[in-house]
Amino acid sequence: MSRPTPLLLSLALAAVLIPAAAIRSQAGQPPASPAHSTHAAAPPSSTSARRLPLTVGGASVIAVPPGASETSAGMTLRNPGKTPVVLTAARSPAAEHVMLMTTRRDPQGRVGMSAVKSLTVPAGGSLVLKPGGNHLMLMNLKRPLKPGERIALVLVARDGRTLSVSAPVRLP
Repeated sequence: MSRPTPLLLSLALAAVLIPAAAIRSQAGQPPASPAHSTHAAAPPSSTSARRLPLTVGGASVIAVPPGASETSAGMTLRNPGKTPVVLTAARSPAAEHVMLMTTRRDPQGRVGMSAVKSLTVPAGGSLVLKPGGNHLMLMNLKRPLKPGERIALVLVARDGRTLSVSAPVRLP
């Protein structure tokens, strides 16, 4: 069996910590992370007079050890609108590229991540991005990320509208 990478160890630890935060939230307690904030969509482009109808809560990027070249980002996206929002891309100045990802379990019980072409935030609903499920992968980090700093992320919808998010880096 191969040795787990620092990223896999970070994701495994995050898979334990994030459900604990969700339980705190459901119990009416404030989340432990200061990242629980709402961000408005970026100003509309000339191709769209409407704003992207998403709000963001609990955005964060997972800190990884020096030398690690990738990490994950998560958040909860809420869509109060009447039509689904299909996300087709993301980008960040902290990484060479950002991938939309999902985590799946195969029939033998093995867990693996795979890139997807889109993620949908349902009309009147939400999409949770977190390790162990749908998430963003920041690939080929341009520099080490420090806990507490904020990382810019831009989510891109199928129609070209964008949503800018400022996510704090946190320990897993």
